[in-house]
This record gives sequence, structure tokens and C-alpha cells, in this order.
Amino acid sequence: MIQSKRYFFIILVLLSYQICISQVYANSDSDRVDYLIELLKEPLDEESQEEIKGAIMRIWKISKSEEIQQKMSNIGHFIRFRQYQEAEDYLSLIILEQEDFMDAYYQRAIVHYYQGEINEARVDLLSVLSFEPRHFDALRVLALVYEKQNKKSKAYYTYKELEKILPHDENVRSKLKSLENLI
Repeated sequence: MIQSKRYFFIILVLLSYQICISQVYANSDSDRVDYLIELLKEPLDEESQEEIKGAIMRIWKISKSEEIQQKMSNIGHFIRFRQYQEAEDYLSLIILEQEDFMDAYYQRAIVHYYQGEINEARVDLLSVLSFEPRHFDALRVLALVYEKQNKKSKAYYTYKELEKILPHDENVRSKLKSLENLI
């Protein structure tokens, strides 16, 4: 009996430690993203901007669960072989397992977009933005979705939001100029 109480106590301590460590990592990832997004507001060359955006995306791709992380690594396989329905189904299962996993919603939005399911893509992109309003790739794809839906005004304002995050991105500026002429 005493032995089982010790094991219970050790497990309790280890679980508490794990929870504390995951909170520290979550805070540090959030702090890193904040710092990197601030860097994007500086006038940097395109290569530096791409490196910073890549670092942010890598942080956003991290799941709370190693098992889910492993499952996410399979998504590329489905997409590479244009097995979009399988990718969508797999991502939907992942979302059921971890409802707050932003990257699963983003990847599923991309799959919907590839399949021409524009409304479904929009819904998933809005979910991503509810978790992280500064998700620049989700904003960019959402603006494209609005353009495809011929909602030029919504596309324009989505690009304006994106411009706040990426003020020196020439592609964003170009899209804004072309949409200004249309609305």
C-alpha cells in the first residue's frame, strides 16, 4: 500500500512538472511569435522576411501532442499525391482530437481550397484567425477566397489587415493597388 502511494505521488509530481514545462514552452513560443512579427514590420530584404515568416510558421505548426504531430506529418503525403479527400478526412480527425490546433484548420482550409470548396476553406481560415489574428498565410488565402467569391471589398480589407503585419510586402501592396481600382 505504501509502495503504491509512492508511485502515485511520483506520477503526480511528474505530471505537475510536465504541465509547468508545457506552459513555459507555450509562453515562450507566444513571445517568440510576438518578437518575430514585430521584426516583420521592419524594412527587411525579401530573403530575411521569408526566413522570419518560416520561423513563425514552424512555431504555429507545433501541436500539444506528439501523436498529433506525427499524424500531421502524414498530411504532406496525401497532398503530394493529390489525395485531397483523404487529407481532409485525416485533418478532420486531428481537429476532433485537438480542437484548438490552428495548423490543422489551416491545412484543411488549403485542402478545401485545392478542391474548389471555397466556402469550407473560408470557414476554416476564419477558425485559424480566431486563434491567431496575425496568421499572415491564413489572411492571404482568405483574401484570395474573397477574390474568388467576387467579394472585392472584403478581399481589400483582408489585405489591409495583412498589410499591418507585413507592411513591406510588395505582393500585398500590389494586390491592394489592383483592388483599389475595382472597388
